[in-house]
Amino acid sequence: MKFRLLLTALFAIVFTACTGATGATGTDGTDGKSVNSDSLSAALREEITNKLWDSLQSEAVLDSVYDTLFFGAFTDAWMDSAREALKDSLLSASYDSLYDALYDSVYDDIYAKSVIRDLYAQVYSKKEDLYAAFANQYPLMYKNFEYPVPLSVAVRNSGKIWHNILVQAWIPGYSDTGSVTTFVNPDSTKLYGPALNLYPENYLGLTAATPVQVQVRAYALENDHQILFFAESYAVNIHPVQIFGAEYEGIDMDPWNAVWVTPNMDSISGILSQLAKAMPDGYGGYQLFGHSTIEASVDSQVMAVYNILAAKQITYVNNTKAGSIGQKIKYPQEVLREKQANCIEGAFLFASVLEAIGIHPVIVSVEGHAFLGWRSTDKGTTYTFLETTMAWGKMPSTYTAAVTKGIEEYNDEVTAGNFESGASVIIDIQDARTAGIRPNDVP
Repeated sequence: MKFRLLLTALFAIVFTACTGATGATGTDGTDGKSVNSDSLSAALREEITNKLWDSLQSEAVLDSVYDTLFFGAFTDAWMDSAREALKDSLLSASYDSLYDALYDSVYDDIYAKSVIRDLYAQVYSKKEDLYAAFANQYPLMYKNFEYPVPLSVAVRNSGKIWHNILVQAWIPGYSDTGSVTTFVNPDSTKLYGPALNLYPENYLGLTAATPVQVQVRAYALENDHQILFFAESYAVNIHPVQIFGAEYEGIDMDPWNAVWVTPNMDSISGILSQLAKAMPDGYGGYQLFGHSTIEASVDSQVMAVYNILAAKQITYVNNTKAGSIGQKIKYPQEVLREKQANCIEGAFLFASVLEAIGIHPVIVSVEGHAFLGWRSTDKGTTYTFLETTMAWGKMPSTYTAAVTKGIEEYNDEVTAGNFESGASVIIDIQDARTAGIRPNDVP
């Protein structure tokens, strides 16, 4: 770069002056005292102005050097910063670092401004309600959306060269720093979507919507420097992990019920220990275990799970206090701890146990209600159904009665055409897992 070569010529002048009258020691050549830095800087400033200005004027590529350098900034901003850098270096007697200090000052004052002149950024879109139940899976939920969620930043490059841009975002105390780095072509705009990955240990304790600030920064990455050209913060609410809240229109939320099906929690492991005692011939998915058909084997396993959960004497209680906008849904671990559940919470508890033992559960969601189903065979499309609320209370119904009721409810929806119309849906948990929807971390 010609600019840096010119500076090299400049430093030959600077170091000659710094050697003092002896030309070697950096003193005045008589009494060993240091040169007065103010007077030296003043002398150097005049010398630099004359020599460098003459040199720059003779260059054929004058217009390629930042225009502001010549139209006033050279004698004002540049020389003032150069003088201060020179003075600071002299006062610290760090002669070896003089070049770097002066060059860095020039870089910050001139080159950085030339880069920033090309770039403009703004927060293009922002989701002001982050539901912890889904937030760490937003990239999957919105993978086909028109712009990144929960945040997108538009960067405009109006210059004539490519710029490598780093965009970062974070929520202090609640998330790590999401980063996206890529080039923006000349005379073009690009959207950046840094992820906001929430820390479970911080959001699991939330019981109500909590206001936080999202911090956003954009940098140009130039010559091993990060040049900040955009900074902004804005307010959002983080909602508790139990809240099934609203997302943007166009997103199919039904499969996302699967985040409440949590087969790996410690409380589920305890139920599996009870199941092992109740089924000494073995259990675990679509195997015979002494039965003549797979269907019969699966049915016996689900019946054993039903009897174990029915013995917990869980009370049917409908949630009324959400603490946020949306439906509050307790996780299976919370249901077992509090011994309270509504219809969908009970269905999620049963589904969690079935998934844990290798049986593929489904959740049947109808207007105002939900109940359990499961695939009768591993690869089949035939389901059996169970009304889970009949397992609750001090006098639970028999397994046979609960299955009969579940099948009746399913048939009623078929007869009404509700599955065809979309008013009712079957949520297949295995399909959700195949799509990448993970069980949540839960309190």
